[in-house]
Amino acid sequence: MAGCSTAPKTDIYTYRSTVGGPGMDLIVDNELDSGDKPTELVWLNATRLREGPWEAKYYLEVRYQALPQTGYLDIGPGESLVLTVDGQTMKLSGAGSLNERRETAGTLVEHALYGVTPDDLRRIARAKEVKVDIIGSQRTVHREFNQANIEKVRTFVLTYMGF
Repeated sequence: MAGCSTAPKTDIYTYRSTVGGPGMDLIVDNELDSGDKPTELVWLNATRLREGPWEAKYYLEVRYQALPQTGYLDIGPGESLVLTVDGQTMKLSGAGSLNERRETAGTLVEHALYGVTPDDLRRIARAKEVKVDIIGSQRTVHREFNQANIEKVRTFVLTYMGF
C-alpha cells in the first residue's frame, strides 16, 4: 500500500530490567545453516550487557542443539570458538558449556559465552565471509555465515555501537 510502511523484521531485542539489573541488547535466532537433514543445529548470537549509562560488555553466544544419539558437543573452557573472518583468524576463549547443558523436548542443548570487543563485532559485520569452528571434546563443528547471518550482526552493530 502506498504511504504505509512497517518496521523491518528483526531478530534483535532489548531487555530492560525493572528491578535494577543491567539492560541487555541481543541478537537471537542467528541460526547457522546446517544443511538439509541436520542432526545438530548451531546458533551464533551476540549480546551487549550494559554497565552504566555509557559502558557495556559484549559477548558471542554459541547455542548447540543435537539429537540424543548425536550427543553433546561438550564445549570445554578455553579457546573453543574459532572464527575465520575474510581469511583472518579470531580465536576466542570462554568458560565452556559445563554449567549450560540440559535436555529439553527430546534434544540436547548447550550454551557457551565468549567475551568480544566492539571491534571484533565490527569485523564480523563488515565481512564478506565468516567461517565458524566450535571445538568440543567430542568433535569440532564447522559452519559458515550466509548473508542473512552477516546482516543480523551488521544490524546489531549499527543499532548499538555504530561502524
